[in-house]
Amino acid sequence: MTAMQDLIKQAFETNWQWTEQYIDGLSQEEIEYRPNDQCHSIGFILWHYGRAMDRWVQSRAKGEPQLYEQGWAERLGKDPDPNDVGFGYGQEELGNWRCPDKDALVEYANAIRENTLEYLYSLDEETMLSKGVVTRTGDTISVAAMFFHLLWEVNQHGGQAGYLRGMQRGLGQ
Repeated sequence: MTAMQDLIKQAFETNWQWTEQYIDGLSQEEIEYRPNDQCHSIGFILWHYGRAMDRWVQSRAKGEPQLYEQGWAERLGKDPDPNDVGFGYGQEELGNWRCPDKDALVEYANAIRENTLEYLYSLDEETMLSKGVVTRTGDTISVAAMFFHLLWEVNQHGGQAGYLRGMQRGLGQ
């Protein structure tokens, strides 16, 4: 494993450990809690975590069907639309979104995280820096830049989940 891979792996692992702490012991009601009709729930954040990572790695980097399309959407009670990752949802879409079972969400997010790490381990540093991945806007970035983006995204959303937990349970609860 290269130093770059090790850094990315450690960042993903640390983020997942914190995410697990944020959701540990929460009820389904707490996972579904939204402070108001313009906010996400922890469940939505966890679903989006998996969906965004699944699309980036499977569709964009590997050029393969997403795990979501291979049974996870059905298990989560969702339409297997590979482009539905929750990005750009407005108030109406958020209001219509129904939260899957907490345990199934955690299993999906963990499966995607493990799949992402397996892909990371399969790459050498030269490939990470030279292989292009097309973004949703049509730009091309390197696989290394894709991993940087994913790390930024999961850290941002992990913090949001922690904040929502604190809103419901209080400091350190």
